[in-house]
Amino acid sequence: MRKRNHDLLFSLMQHITSLDPLCAVPVILLSLYGVAVIASAVHTSSNGGIKYIVIQLFAILLGVVGALVISAFDYERMIKRLYIPLYLVSVALLAATLFIGTGEGSNKSWIRFSFLPIGIQPSEFAKVFFICTFAYHLASVKDRLHRIRVVLALCLHFGVICGLVLLQGDLGSALVFVFVFLCMMFAAGVRLRYFAVGAGAVLCVSPFLWDRLSYYQQQRILVGFRPEADPQGFGYQILRAKEAIANGGMLGMGYMNGALSQNPAASALPKRHTDIVFAVLAEELGFVGVLVWLLMYTLLVVCILRNAVRARGNMGSYLCVGTAAVFIFQALENIGMCLGMLPVIGLTLPFLSYGGSSMLSSFLLIGIIQSVYIHRVKYYSERGDAL
Repeated sequence: MRKRNHDLLFSLMQHITSLDPLCAVPVILLSLYGVAVIASAVHTSSNGGIKYIVIQLFAILLGVVGALVISAFDYERMIKRLYIPLYLVSVALLAATLFIGTGEGSNKSWIRFSFLPIGIQPSEFAKVFFICTFAYHLASVKDRLHRIRVVLALCLHFGVICGLVLLQGDLGSALVFVFVFLCMMFAAGVRLRYFAVGAGAVLCVSPFLWDRLSYYQQQRILVGFRPEADPQGFGYQILRAKEAIANGGMLGMGYMNGALSQNPAASALPKRHTDIVFAVLAEELGFVGVLVWLLMYTLLVVCILRNAVRARGNMGSYLCVGTAAVFIFQALENIGMCLGMLPVIGLTLPFLSYGGSSMLSSFLLIGIIQSVYIHRVKYYSERGDAL
């Protein structure tokens, strides 16, 4: 038994040393950085916000374990075997929210159970499954992307998932799927004329789509670009976030010393530990603190894109591109929202915002990237079969 435990420990350590350090280290640092910022954001809540810190740390631990397990498998073989089940699970999870989903306003993107202290957001895991299945789909039709039927099939693959997310009322997650879809299609080499046709179609149906949005969603978008138009209503959260960022200056007001982030009133900085956590970071640690976070985050994205170039096959490259797209879009939208430059659509900032589903799905994506890195080399006899 002792020898067996020793062998397992040795295998685990050997696997850990085979990981991409330029990807693994920033992820751990970003996660711990996020816990520290969240701890400050919830400091004035009951019991010092211990509940949020424990849940976040547990999500990180679970995410690390999940990432290590996934990275140990050959991503090509794993996705090839699970392609259909993963897609069906995505559809089932998203469809379930239409019947038992809960949320704010018209958004019904959460599933909550009385016996669990937290809710589950299926769209977060659907991102992971979509990137996996769409990467496989793209790789399998790589040589036929010039055919209209192939492109329509890819659009259908995307459309079912994105349509279900829109039916939930989760516009933010839907836009993430759109951005991932476009980036992966572009990386695969889909001809630009298809993008032009798609853009024209969107413009034609945009009035219809706008009318389908709820009043709550419409106002969040409109006021997001001009929060001063409704300072006590839909623009209030953005104005408070901008004020907190301005308070930070170059060096910040000090950890757990923010004027708004440490105000016990929730209305002082609404959703300070989730959607607006970037404002807490900027207020307390200033531009320098933001720059440290941004450098780590940028290093992670660059590392992911580097793995896209070095992947042994097309599928690995598409997996990396899809993952990078998620991290890039959510960061740009969340930060832009806090600065009052983009509408408030309720997207978390990966590895910084509080949220078990977001943290776990982000780590699962990192696990896939590590699998791409570990299995980047194939014997020459196998390279011709790589997707």
